[in-house]
Amino acid sequence: LTVVRPGPTPAQRRRRARLFLFVTTTAVAVCLFGVVVAHVVLTQNQFRLDQLQQQSAERQAEYDRLRLQVAELESPDRIVATAQQRLGMVAPPGVTYLAPKLEDEAAVPGAPASTTRKAGDPPSAATGAGWSTVKPHLAEG
Repeated sequence: LTVVRPGPTPAQRRRRARLFLFVTTTAVAVCLFGVVVAHVVLTQNQFRLDQLQQQSAERQAEYDRLRLQVAELESPDRIVATAQQRLGMVAPPGVTYLAPKLEDEAAVPGAPASTTRKAGDPPSAATGAGWSTVKPHLAEG
């Protein structure tokens, strides 16, 4: 035979049930409070995100406006008009472009004979040592 202990009394069962109910109710309340806190934080962050997006859109619009202003200020027509009106500049009557001929390269005073270019040579072959006599500051670099 074994000795069996007596089971919990009805008062003990009620006390355990009330304790279980209290712990469960407290746990549910803490969980609900956590959900509410998370929702409040999420809502605050969403407001902050909306503000940042609005600021970003405003800055982008300002950037676009400034880019347009720069493009207008850099336009060749505006530069010519400003040069003529404010600085008194006038357009030249004509533009003359000068291009050296093969005979002109050989006629440079002081140029060594090796700098002249023959008909089949590439352009860089004739310019190597000739620049040091024509434009000495270019020979330094």
